[in-house]
Amino acid sequence: MAHFFVNITHGANDLDRATVGLVLAKNAVDAGHQVTLFLSLDGVHLARADSYLLGLQEPTFPPLDELRRHLVEHGAKIWVCAGCYKKRGLEEGAFIPHAQLVSAGEAIQILASGVVPVYY
Repeated sequence: MAHFFVNITHGANDLDRATVGLVLAKNAVDAGHQVTLFLSLDGVHLARADSYLLGLQEPTFPPLDELRRHLVEHGAKIWVCAGCYKKRGLEEGAFIPHAQLVSAGEAIQILASGVVPVYY
């Protein structure tokens, strides 16, 4: 099976892109593929542990909190860009326990390994 590296750069600021990125990742894990969800820029908000995701839903799609929960329950890695969350005034403890804070170097390393990159 393939390893998908899904980089989502949006949250509530562009709900369409955030939703489609999460749906693609969900479909990949459901098909048995490995998924690393890399949340960068405003996408870091998708890993927040507070109520940020509640009520965020595009018409005809599942709510964002359901999509994220599905990904966590099915083994997707959730990576949060370390520089991006700091720029947005978030603290390390602001994220779900499953989220891992990573550097740009770690993202480059996985991209160099031959994963399938997808960007939203």
